[in-house]
Amino acid sequence: MGRRWAIAAGAAVAVLAVGGCGVQPTGVNVARVEPFGASPSSSPETASPSQYPYTVSLFMFSTINKGPGTMISRSVPNAPGPMSLPDELATLSADEQADQYTTYVPPGITLKPADLAHEYYVFSPTPLGPLALQQLTCTFDQWWIQHPDPNPQIRATTRLIERSTGADTLWQDCPEGVVPPNLGGAAAKPTAAGVLDKSTGQG
Repeated sequence: MGRRWAIAAGAAVAVLAVGGCGVQPTGVNVARVEPFGASPSSSPETASPSQYPYTVSLFMFSTINKGPGTMISRSVPNAPGPMSLPDELATLSADEQADQYTTYVPPGITLKPADLAHEYYVFSPTPLGPLALQQLTCTFDQWWIQHPDPNPQIRATTRLIERSTGADTLWQDCPEGVVPPNLGGAAAKPTAAGVLDKSTGQG
């Protein structure tokens, strides 16, 4: 009996000694221990558009100055090709919207190569206006300048034929002084200096 009391007393003294040193008994703070596993900082991060490995040049209009369109560069995750240009033109990134760019190219356009190089039939869910055709023409021209054909006799120009309306851009290069998008109606032709007559909308 005395031996049992001595053992119990010794255990109580040990517990008090541990508590007096500020050490908590095991099991009390288990809930505070972080579970094993990857910390949030080590989780893989989604690449931002600025980290994408490819770029594509697109012709967009600005809603700020209502002036001629401009060529912008967009980062994309996958290698672009000429057949993907209409889809790229039909969308705007968050940064492009913040910079107040706009597009007149509708989504859902498909292209079918015609008889000649750089000649395409255009199938659009809605008829393409002159500004949409201008965006396509300038974007394709820039594409062929950046990606020249191996055959030196093939020029960096594109012909687009819209099947629903019969609109034909012919072999038109992207002109200087593109028509501002705020004129409304059919696009007028710019003069050699790119200046439009405000009363008639003609150059």
